[in-house]
Amino acid sequence: MCLSCGWKPGGSNIEDEPLFKYMKDAFDKASAGVTDENELNAEYEDKELAAFGYIGPAFIYSLIKCRDSELVKYHAKQSGLLLLAHMMNEAIGVVPYFGKPLKKINTAVLIVLAFLGARNAYFGKKEPVPVLGELISKLFR
Repeated sequence: MCLSCGWKPGGSNIEDEPLFKYMKDAFDKASAGVTDENELNAEYEDKELAAFGYIGPAFIYSLIKCRDSELVKYHAKQSGLLLLAHMMNEAIGVVPYFGKPLKKINTAVLIVLAFLGARNAYFGKKEPVPVLGELISKLFR
């Protein structure tokens, strides 16, 4: 006999045991609100794709996948300009003496800005990333 649940092998059906019934009821109550994995909410998918767009040129895929979403369009513009700033940062790195340290600092700042933008996108906010995002918002009005 199991000391924790009282189940006896061979004597009774496991489905008749109280612990099994309790676990089955708990699972049924917890899974009542869960939908099929293939039926994702469109708003949730938009938020995920908008946040995914901050990974390099992945914003192009986000735009292709959800071209009707205003959230994805907004964050694609933000991440596109961050990518452009990162590409310009490469040009700074070739300047003698102070180019490489400045490039490292700029890269760290751009990564932090990308994380902030992805966080805003994931939570469904249309807030610009600090400094560069405000510039982007002014350019695309």
